[in-house]
Amino acid sequence: MAERTVRFYEIISAQKERLAKPFPFEDLRAAITELPDDKAYVPIARMEILGSTYELHERPGAAPQTPLIILDRINRSPSLRIERRRNYRPLILDEDETLAEPTFYSIFDNNVLAVMRNDGSAPGPASFRDYVNKLISNDPIEISPLVDKNALRALSNVRTLTRFDLEVGPDVVADVFTSSRIIMEPLRVLRRRLGSVGIEVTIKMSPKGSSEASEQMLEDVTSLVTGNGLAYADKAKIGYRRMEDGRARTFDFLSEAVTTTAVVELNTGTQQPTERSASEALAKAYDDLYDDIRSALLASSF
Repeated sequence: MAERTVRFYEIISAQKERLAKPFPFEDLRAAITELPDDKAYVPIARMEILGSTYELHERPGAAPQTPLIILDRINRSPSLRIERRRNYRPLILDEDETLAEPTFYSIFDNNVLAVMRNDGSAPGPASFRDYVNKLISNDPIEISPLVDKNALRALSNVRTLTRFDLEVGPDVVADVFTSSRIIMEPLRVLRRRLGSVGIEVTIKMSPKGSSEASEQMLEDVTSLVTGNGLAYADKAKIGYRRMEDGRARTFDFLSEAVTTTAVVELNTGTQQPTERSASEALAKAYDDLYDDIRSALLASSF
């Protein structure tokens, strides 16, 4: 058995508003299943994403499950999940085969999206958004993280921002950070020069220097927190001096998100979660965090 992280988000409209009705999860799964092979590989952020589905296979006495959408990043990096024409098996590469890295998604009541990535190179919430918007182009969606509003209280207690750490996966394009040019511009340059790679950026400001840089960075970080940028981050932390006494403090935005660790069974051939264990893990994570999810939904406003 192994552990994977499950994070929860809310599916909202492209206008940053709550959806008026439940997201058509069943219709999306059907559309993915019906895609012909020549249209199944969807280009996103200079990657190819291949979608598949997992339906319920209930057995008496078995753990609760949930239907899945599985998005694989198709690439040639050292991975062990092998894809050939939408079929998966252990590592035996033929000439026309590439490697695949999965992320597992499910949708629950109130348009809550659960995401479990296999690792940092697997598709993230940005890939789900872009994939869905390409398949259902007439009704685009956005993804908003379910977070604790302690993040806003922490920002209001910042006298001087001294550090900001941001990490994004290979599927995240710079344009999701349009509210912060300080963050967007270096990511855009790195994406243009390096392509689809994971990127980690650290910005440091001296607490004894000019307050202008700190104030500008704090404004940008606040825009990310109140907007949608943090939905696409794998790491987002700040270091700061506290308002009331000037003491150094840190705050991890993602640890405040609705997140849990799930235990999954790995496929012996690929050393990646089986579809069934991922389905059970996401169902259990939702049940375990039900109260936290409801609280985050009630606290959210668009």
